[in-house]
Amino acid sequence: MRKADYARIASFYDKARKLSTQNIDLWLGLVLKFSKAKEGAKALDLGCGTGRFALLMASRLRFCVTGVDYSQEMLLKARKKDVERLVLWDCRDAESLTYPDCSFDIVFISHLLHHANSPEKVISECKRILNVCGAMLIRYGAIEQIRDDVEHTFFPEALGIDEARTPTVPAVEEWLSDAGFKDITSEEVVQQTYGTGTEHLHAAKTRSTSVLSMISQESFDKGIHDLAKHVKNHPHDPWLLFDRLTLTVGYK
Repeated sequence: MRKADYARIASFYDKARKLSTQNIDLWLGLVLKFSKAKEGAKALDLGCGTGRFALLMASRLRFCVTGVDYSQEMLLKARKKDVERLVLWDCRDAESLTYPDCSFDIVFISHLLHHANSPEKVISECKRILNVCGAMLIRYGAIEQIRDDVEHTFFPEALGIDEARTPTVPAVEEWLSDAGFKDITSEEVVQQTYGTGTEHLHAAKTRSTSVLSMISQESFDKGIHDLAKHVKNHPHDPWLLFDRLTLTVGYK
């Protein structure tokens, strides 16, 4: 399976993927609601990237957080931001975690499964390391949600890549069920990712969505040209501002 080069993406990841205060409150609220966890809970942010969620769960929710990523470059950025040393940062493969059984109360993953060679292995490992009644929270854009979004409309080469690797909501729920998770539920979340169409265009130019780093330069240039034209002609189009995401949750 083709994979994004996060060693290169790390240099501009945070600039391209800022979380607004509104979205921080939104997602932290959902984490609290579905994890049913209290201050001091042991949380694993698996595929933590530069630590944007791990640091928030540690500082705002007062969880004891471990942030895991396969990319040393992404973890280097995370460690630099963690000036108060709130999070334990660890470089590991999500498909073969070495933590003991029942190590965590919560496993949170965001936009990870479509990068894994075996999403089923990732989920199985997460169940193993969760405590009894622990919660797994999966934040992602399902293929039925992203198929017609801005990036996949203006960059059709990206759509071809993501059609082959991005799961549906029922597929994620089935993976959790097969791994033995219970009380599985999914909730669609509408997130305002951008304040303006121009902001979205600037983010696309930085290849803020990892799949844009995997397409040809010709396809990328054409997509940027067409997107810029749309932004100019429809500057207030809500389609440019909002994303549809899913939070799927299962309990051990």
